[in-house]
Amino acid sequence: MQHHILINICAIFGVATAVIIICKFLKVRYIIGYLITGVLLSPNTSKYFADMEEVEVYAEIGIILLLFTVGLEFSFTNLKRIKNYVLVGGASQVFFTIILTSILIWTLMRPSVEESIFWGFLYALSSTAIVVKVLQDNNKINTPHGKFILAILLFQDIMIVPLMLFTPILAGAGGNVGEELLWLSGKLILMGGIAYVLAQFVIPFFLKTVMKIQSQEVFLIATVFIVTGIALLTEELGLSLALGAFIAGLIIAETDYNRMAISCFLPFRYVFMSFFFISMGMLLDYQIFLTDTLWIVFWFFFALLVKAIAGILAVKVMKLEWKTAIAVGFSIAQIGEFSFVLAQSGLKYELISQNNYQIFLAVSILLMSFTPFVVSNAEKIPQLIANPLKPKSNA
Repeated sequence: MQHHILINICAIFGVATAVIIICKFLKVRYIIGYLITGVLLSPNTSKYFADMEEVEVYAEIGIILLLFTVGLEFSFTNLKRIKNYVLVGGASQVFFTIILTSILIWTLMRPSVEESIFWGFLYALSSTAIVVKVLQDNNKINTPHGKFILAILLFQDIMIVPLMLFTPILAGAGGNVGEELLWLSGKLILMGGIAYVLAQFVIPFFLKTVMKIQSQEVFLIATVFIVTGIALLTEELGLSLALGAFIAGLIIAETDYNRMAISCFLPFRYVFMSFFFISMGMLLDYQIFLTDTLWIVFWFFFALLVKAIAGILAVKVMKLEWKTAIAVGFSIAQIGEFSFVLAQSGLKYELISQNNYQIFLAVSILLMSFTPFVVSNAEKIPQLIANPLKPKSNA
């Protein structure tokens, strides 16, 4: 009997442990350590991993657990408080990013209009996994800019569905746009109705029955059943697994057992999140840093500035102060994990070349590595920008 799965997990965690210890000694963020681990274990670097399918499965589980815990800690009640941020702020950020990116890339590089718009799709998404984790670690999730950031990230996670829908249409391989959008709207409404029924009647009764046994193990199993069941339901409806997991978190947050669920899932979330970032590193061919160094530097600053400007504009649409707008803009100025999924779809439909895909991965990983520092110090950025603009005293 072969134990290749256990051997692979052993290799991944062994290398990750060594790399993270070194990163900790050098005072480098653990997320960067995971990405470095992925690059070291990449099929492009070594021949140990020829097939990445297993790691990608673990990565998807990590994203599901992350969004489940985000839902747990936010709840429907808190979501209602920032619904305008989600709908208006989130939509504005995605719209501004797509428009700015598409126009600038078309002007600078002169690709087809379809390719330019697709690059706008890729840039429109930010990293929920990294940003939310840093906000939680720094107790900033409930700050003014933290709430707006979360609202934008939630809207982006929902937008991955229509963006995936539009990708084949951009490539000329899709069906009728109106019918597809109408069908998608119907699915979202149906899922909303199902979520309401589950939150009001089914899940509270189910968990109350489970807790009569007074066993944490049984509660954990029951919660996993709820999360996977709702996630699979959303996937069956043509929506994302991650969206279903987030909805499951929102539902359980409305029960009396939300804190217990958080304490049960927190350790597992960190384990599976590590697989996600390692898998991102494994997709990268490190040689791209040697062959396209200048392009990587250019697109790094291009993405950072365009996404920051789009985020700032989205906050100003809501008429919030500049301090909050700048903190939000720079905090979401990275490429998101769902952009990797979208980029692979773009490869399939030839909206992005293999070389540009590798440059995109390199830029994304650099931005992800830079993000923890930016988010941790987001409230200081407005002051740093303002100080050079102040007139110097002659005294």
